[in-house]
Amino acid sequence: MLSRSLGIIALSSGAVLIALPIDAQKHDSQQTARLPAATVSVGPTTRMLLIAPHPDDEVLAAGGLLQHLRAARGALRVVYLTDGEGYREGVQAEEHVRAPTVSDYRAYGHQREHEARAALRLLGFGAGSITFLGFPNGGLSRMMTKYWSERRRAYRSPYTKLDRPSKSEILVPDTEFRGEDLSEELAQIIDDFSPTVIVVPRKEDQHADHCAAWFFLADALGDVRRAHPDFDVDLLNYIIHYYSWPFEDDAPRIPPPEGLSGGVSGWLNVPLSAAERKTKREVLALYKSQMDVMGWFLNGFARRNEWFSRPAPPHVALPLRRSPCDAF
Repeated sequence: MLSRSLGIIALSSGAVLIALPIDAQKHDSQQTARLPAATVSVGPTTRMLLIAPHPDDEVLAAGGLLQHLRAARGALRVVYLTDGEGYREGVQAEEHVRAPTVSDYRAYGHQREHEARAALRLLGFGAGSITFLGFPNGGLSRMMTKYWSERRRAYRSPYTKLDRPSKSEILVPDTEFRGEDLSEELAQIIDDFSPTVIVVPRKEDQHADHCAAWFFLADALGDVRRAHPDFDVDLLNYIIHYYSWPFEDDAPRIPPPEGLSGGVSGWLNVPLSAAERKTKREVLALYKSQMDVMGWFLNGFARRNEWFSRPAPPHVALPLRRSPCDAF
């Protein structure tokens, strides 16, 4: 699966991430076995807003935590920033074409939407728990800089050739592929849903869309707090793409990423029972478009635990002159 000397991770945008040598990333076996006691608790009053850059990220990062939330009868809203339509290798496999067309990419995005609905349904959450924003896969980072406001034309997807979400996905009138519009829509969702906890990727995630998701969420929170100074929410981070983590080994438990701190909370471990792991695998299997090309990657997250962390209070104001996500 992975070279013993070099890990290669395929990202859902079609990019390839080359990891550091595995030998340089080995974990002490005793440290790996001693998982910290700190965890994430949910209850009937929990209102969880989960930000997923692409369909499947919500299950990879939190398929177990979502089962805990459902069992506790908490409320959920999953917000998909993109439909994950710009993954060339996935489109080639699903549409059975060597040179995907605009129609192929759009059809692929619709397929991933259907898979997400089926995944949440199996986890026990209905259509009211799902919001698709339809912003461009692979374009979020650039929307934080060049394509921020009406001073410039909107970003146009090189895959779908669209410069705005579909009418059914637009929450704020006249929304286009501009960073300001995405931030405004996220602020409206937060204001409407009133979450008690928000789950969002870390800024260190090495997929540019994941990294950008953090900055957009942090910017939107700033807008909400200016309008509602007393608004308070528990922020939780997750990470999916970080060098060759978590594939240095196939141990039953995933260790936290080596060299990455657990934020202000330290790493928070969410244990999964055997039944919860089984359900997580079944839910991931519904993402056929991803399983067909990178099933090993998805299944690598269906182990005995999931990791989260709490960041320091964010102080982010977009746009940025240069995106910190461009390096990814």
